[in-house]
Amino acid sequence: MLLASFGMKGSVVNLTAGSLAGMTAVCLTYPLDLVRARLAKQDAGVKSAKYRNMFDALVKIPMEQGRATGDGKIRIGALYRGIFATIVGEAPYAGLKFMCYEAMKKALGEWWGLKEDELSPITRVSCGALSGLMAVNVVYPFDVVRRRMQTYEGGGRLYKTPFHAIATIVREEGISRGLYRGLTLNYIKTVPNVAIYMSLYDVCKAWLIQHKQDQELERQKSQPQTQKTQANNNQSRQVLPASARQPA
Repeated sequence: MLLASFGMKGSVVNLTAGSLAGMTAVCLTYPLDLVRARLAKQDAGVKSAKYRNMFDALVKIPMEQGRATGDGKIRIGALYRGIFATIVGEAPYAGLKFMCYEAMKKALGEWWGLKEDELSPITRVSCGALSGLMAVNVVYPFDVVRRRMQTYEGGGRLYKTPFHAIATIVREEGISRGLYRGLTLNYIKTVPNVAIYMSLYDVCKAWLIQHKQDQELERQKSQPQTQKTQANNNQSRQVLPASARQPA
């Protein structure tokens, strides 16, 4: 409703809302994502592992960055290394997922002559899988840049900007072996993940809409009863004084 008040309609609303939601999620959870990447990088079976657990990593990473730069300060910004590359990739990724998902449901509904709530679960899952597939193909290079910046432990900056990183990787490693390395494995993770949670998003949205409609219906039903009760009370106030004047 807020985006519609700005004159946005249809796919533009879905793209913008999805992008804003993705950016918000990244900003709130990014330190945990960075810690996950660092923990995955270290050797799990080594006794002298650098980080014992998530909380240990959250404390040590800012301290390590201070030692690496030579000033010994605790640098909280180290927990946000690579966040710009993540936002640049996550905003269009989340936006494209929602836009493609809603567009495919609408197109199939019109093709088959069905309303959105009449689409089968298999159709919803298939639309979710295809929307995730299309979105990940577009933004995967930024995911490669994000992982490299997150796992880099040097004192300086690995790349100046995400776009400088992409240009450097293409020049040094190529497109298929650089920017899109590991894309097939990413399909295995992303496609079923998006298919499931986009379908669950639909289920939760339908439940919330139905719940709101039920509440509105209950409110409308209660209004005539409330008005009738108030009218009876008003009538009683008018009748009682008259009866009180009758002789005993």
